[in-house]
Amino acid sequence: MNTSKGRLATGIATALAVVLVAGTAMAQDAPDWLGGDLKKPLSETRIGITVLYPGSNAYQAKYAETAAAYSKELGLQATVMDPQGDPATQFNQIQDMASQNLDAIIVWPTSQNALIPAIRQASRDGIPVITSNSPIGEAGRRYIEAHTGPDDCAQAEQSAEMLGDALNGEGNIVVVEGTPGYTVSILRKNCFLDKMADDYPGINILASQTAEWNREKAQTVMETFITQFGDQIDGVYAFDDGMGLGVISALQGAGYAPGQVKVVTCNQFGEGWDAMKAGWHSGSNKQSPIDDAILAIQTAIKVVNGIDVPEVQGIETPKVLPGNVDEFERPSW
Repeated sequence: MNTSKGRLATGIATALAVVLVAGTAMAQDAPDWLGGDLKKPLSETRIGITVLYPGSNAYQAKYAETAAAYSKELGLQATVMDPQGDPATQFNQIQDMASQNLDAIIVWPTSQNALIPAIRQASRDGIPVITSNSPIGEAGRRYIEAHTGPDDCAQAEQSAEMLGDALNGEGNIVVVEGTPGYTVSILRKNCFLDKMADDYPGINILASQTAEWNREKAQTVMETFITQFGDQIDGVYAFDDGMGLGVISALQGAGYAPGQVKVVTCNQFGEGWDAMKAGWHSGSNKQSPIDDAILAIQTAIKVVNGIDVPEVQGIETPKVLPGNVDEFERPSW
């Protein structure tokens, strides 16, 4: 269990995590990144933020921590909420925030489609909604002002390339998935499979199973794969680095040597960076929860102040490989 995850989960455990009022920014000063004038002082701007499940892994914990700290720095009146991965809870949170007539709502969705009615109602009530990190379903996108976050399809294709190249285009792999039905899971699966089928036909997928973005569950899943397939497994694709670390723990426990099985993930964590330096990890992408959270908040503030924003804004996710890992700072999450 990541210790930063545990500390933050304690602080934002259930519904209302933290309310921040009046930080260090002067209310009348427009930040350089705004690109226009403030129509409403930051100290009078109220936003709500509901984050998928900060207790599930270090990335989400760091995102929530950053959202709280950055809101305070700007002087916003901001509420950060934790739905604990439950769409029904997050649905109610969105409704509650809309009833408070907030200036904007940021949603890291727990579900592709279950939240659309709540988001639609907030939009009809005149409250702009920004989705962050994970997009909602196509039917709901007319009700949001913008989406920010990584390109999960591009990341999955990068992972396919890194694993395919690490195996020289030949071998058997297993896949450790995120939560079924969640947009990021869908993209990181389908785009990976398509890239593999198109560019690496010599690679065979032995099995694929969810570990629900949980490191301990991923270790159990990988232990089961090792029992089923043993030395047939040449590589593993895990949908994020937290689960990848669970996979590595299972390989270590089974007596494998570093690099004997190629492990590739998305969005590298600090421990994943360490594992790559030690030879256990064959590829990932840089994805910063700090950049992720700050971009969402800046976008919300722009919308509140009538500044035009793109419908979709991404964060950079370059490949991290054993050959270039030293070019990247070790992640703090």
